[in-house]
Amino acid sequence: MEVGARYDSGFQFSIEQLKIVFPDLDEAKLGEMDALNKIVDGKLVPFTPTNAT
Repeated sequence: MEVGARYDSGFQFSIEQLKIVFPDLDEAKLGEMDALNKIVDGKLVPFTPTNAT
């Protein structure tokens, strides 16, 4: 399995654990989570490479 796929698989496993430990969490909010998001000013934003124009 390639490194990126393993990373994503681990991230998805973490989301599944959150759903079990916190069953009342909003599924829609969990759906906003992505392994490549970053946090800016307390909000999730998509990652963009610094050299992207």
